[in-house]
Amino acid sequence: MKKARFCAVLVLLTVCATSFAQFTNSSSVSSSASGSDEWSSFWVEYNPSSLNPSKGDNQSFTGLSAGFSRAFSLSSSSPLFLEGGLGIQYSFFSLDGEEADLDEDESIKFNWLSLKVPVNFVYRYNLPNSNISLCPFAGVTLRFNLFGKMKYEYEGYDYEEDEYYDDSEELDLFDKDDMGSKDATWKRFQIGWQIGAKALFNNKVSLGVSYGSDFSEIVKKTKINTTTVSLGFIF
Repeated sequence: MKKARFCAVLVLLTVCATSFAQFTNSSSVSSSASGSDEWSSFWVEYNPSSLNPSKGDNQSFTGLSAGFSRAFSLSSSSPLFLEGGLGIQYSFFSLDGEEADLDEDESIKFNWLSLKVPVNFVYRYNLPNSNISLCPFAGVTLRFNLFGKMKYEYEGYDYEEDEYYDDSEELDLFDKDDMGSKDATWKRFQIGWQIGAKALFNNKVSLGVSYGSDFSEIVKKTKINTTTVSLGFIF
């Protein structure tokens, strides 16, 4: 998994370097964006991520996001933009009994909802004689975890009662009483970094990919790494 993430970052850096080289080697003024190229977009994202404890194995999970962004020009003579957004992300994963060191007929499901504010510096390079723009970017994301649940599910057969049973119990990931200790309680606020690149097609659609990691912990000695694949609708 770490090797795959490293390869993803390497590809992103290559795309960024290629875009920069094309810009510096081009003498066409029309290939550069300007303040008039500011844009807004609605976007959806697929966020394959992982919980990364300082000790022990990583735990992969899936995130799905949707939101809105606006890119503002920082210079009338340079294609540099500041893009800020607001989105919501739903994340989830499950563990069966063996994975969670539980009985065979037990399982745990995690799910949580987060509000996130991505802020990126974007360099927009309009490819000459085309309707495509390449946009390497880097920035930070603020994330506020609204709610989160950990659900235990039990299934089996009660020989004394001579019947099957199916029961469950829900715990609040952000409640100290439910989680048993301060160290096991998840944190509400996080901040992390990301680097990536996206392509804008005809100022109508964007496709992007990025990779990032948290500066702060989601739970004691555990941070989140995230790969993002995005689709945007520009207006």
